[in-house]
Amino acid sequence: MGKKRIVEENQNEEPEELQEVKAKADNKKQKKIAKNQNKISKDVDFISFLKEDIRFLIQHRNQENEQKQQKAEEVFTKIEGILYQIAQTKIGGRTIQLVIKCADQNVRQQMFSKLLNDKQFGELLQSKYGHYIGITMVRNMVPEFRNQFFEILFKNANHYVAQGDASIVLDRFLTREATTQQVNKVKALFQNHSEKIDNLAMKIIEKGIHNHLLSLQILKVALPNLVPEERQKVIEYFQQLENLDYLRHKDGVSIFCAILNVTDKKERKNFLKNIQTYMQQSQEHLHRNSQFYLALQKVIFTYDDTKQVNKSILQDILPEWLNSIHVFKIIQSIYQPKLRDDIKFDTIGLQNTVSLKDDEIRIKELQDYCFESILNSLQSSETSILLESNINQFICYFISYIIKYTQVQAVDFIKAQIKQLLYFKVDTIFSRDVEQNGNYWILTQPEAQRIAKCLIQQQLIAQGEFSDIINNYCLKIQSILISNLKVTLISKAIYLLLALIENTNLKDQVLVEIKKNKKWIDKLEKTQSLQILYKYI
Repeated sequence: MGKKRIVEENQNEEPEELQEVKAKADNKKQKKIAKNQNKISKDVDFISFLKEDIRFLIQHRNQENEQKQQKAEEVFTKIEGILYQIAQTKIGGRTIQLVIKCADQNVRQQMFSKLLNDKQFGELLQSKYGHYIGITMVRNMVPEFRNQFFEILFKNANHYVAQGDASIVLDRFLTREATTQQVNKVKALFQNHSEKIDNLAMKIIEKGIHNHLLSLQILKVALPNLVPEERQKVIEYFQQLENLDYLRHKDGVSIFCAILNVTDKKERKNFLKNIQTYMQQSQEHLHRNSQFYLALQKVIFTYDDTKQVNKSILQDILPEWLNSIHVFKIIQSIYQPKLRDDIKFDTIGLQNTVSLKDDEIRIKELQDYCFESILNSLQSSETSILLESNINQFICYFISYIIKYTQVQAVDFIKAQIKQLLYFKVDTIFSRDVEQNGNYWILTQPEAQRIAKCLIQQQLIAQGEFSDIINNYCLKIQSILISNLKVTLISKAIYLLLALIENTNLKDQVLVEIKKNKKWIDKLEKTQSLQILYKYI
């Protein structure tokens, strides 16, 4: 029995190695407790040391008075020698923030100098309480220290970008204080895909700091190369309704475009549903924000289900197309292909798409949906489209759509434009020479000439009733231009003459009339437009 008991005791006894590990862990735990107690003791001492001063600054921090500044200077004098001893404690960090906020410019400069010129500043920004000091410095930036602050951030950017506390300071500086050159300099560190980018992206996803400026940049670059599980986490985060505020700025729209390019039909449908809700809850983002409309354009030209796009987006925004510049740009991009091909859109991924539907079919479906609403608003608008440059350009593309697809509902609209072009007179806007030639807008007004030329270019395309209307219009334009040939040849109206020659069946008739006047035409200054005409005569 005795031997058996001894064996059992030996079996229950822990190995020496395990006992040693446990002892070290317990010792470490005791040291941590002692350290925290010591820290608490220091905080208590610090609070009692500056209790009244801190209370005063808290009460007056949002007021403008000299007494507050004097008190801040007194506090700075007491703590300037122990800044880094107290900076990483809660009350100490708070006190430094109060001094920065409440002090006058002279004391603030001294505080910035003390903090920035200490080699520990870079580490301070990574601490729980120290990073709040960095945020306060950004909010109350002293201009002469801006570049020094930036250089510290830039030097540590690779580490800060995925470090929770420091990443906030870095983001605040880049979005509030940095120059365009400084932002671009930091962004350049994360422009090209690499293993480092993938690792940073994983940390960003893990820590949930997706919305920072550099986080958006890194995630955009890494997105196509992330493993499916991690990519899905990014998609799920950015499609959530409560996170859609990132669509307010360009970098947010950029990551949005990148995400749509790697999503499937179901995921894009979820995006569309949440964007519709977001629009309904936050109408001001559409009408006041210069970037949100780009996100909507990306959806419109990416999502294959145009009926759902019409229902979810266009239906809500169409009534505002003449009142909101951003809605107007969306509608403009549907009818004007050149806007969709603009190189500036390519930088945020608007040209890239995973859509399976033919682009021409999609555009036609979108144009058809918008057509009736646009037509009605133009016909009821009190603003003359001949006077509005942007709308005037849009009208030319809208007319081209009407004639190309023979939209007979617009016959009266086309007739109204022609009548306005041929007979509109306002004596105050014409010179005396032009008044003697009939006050025709098409002879002197570039905005009228743009629409006039567009209508001429439709002659060979127009069908049915539109064919008769455009033919008669071209004959009248020919008569006006030839009757006022001198004015025509020395003004922009010469391009209407060239349009008749190049885009209609009236070429021979026009050239016959011009050649009759060749002698005096030869005496005119050889402008670029006149040299083009000479190729025909």
